[in-house]
Amino acid sequence: MIRVVFDTVVFVRSLINPYNFCGRVLFTSPDLYRLFVSQPVVAEILEVLHREELTTKFQTLGRFDLAKVIELVGQAEVVEIPQVAAVSRDPKDDKFLATAMAAQANYLVTEDQDLLVLKEHQRVRIVTCETLRQLLDKLPVQGGEGS
Repeated sequence: MIRVVFDTVVFVRSLINPYNFCGRVLFTSPDLYRLFVSQPVVAEILEVLHREELTTKFQTLGRFDLAKVIELVGQAEVVEIPQVAAVSRDPKDDKFLATAMAAQANYLVTEDQDLLVLKEHQRVRIVTCETLRQLLDKLPVQGGEGS
């Protein structure tokens, strides 16, 4: 099973439009990957999703049932990241790289150019939601006939 870490942008874009690539990966494919988080990642997701400027600008966020996101994050495997090394040109993104490394993830999924420019970090491929969606579409259907 593919091991993944999503950055906060993936969660936000999924909530704004659950039918875009991020939403389709997050909400329709969780049986095809294993999601990993760390305490700093969860803290950022919750903080960002409650920002007034986001809920005001994207009113669909304000109406969205956050229980769906909380359920996904609650089912994720939590890893400890004892140290966050400086790697990204945006230091706030380093926690996602550290989480992916601690999880021995195959992919860090993001739409953030500060991470995407790296392409790979210590065997963790850094890809967009669209790229991960394409990879998941190529996997054999689990448990019998597909939809």
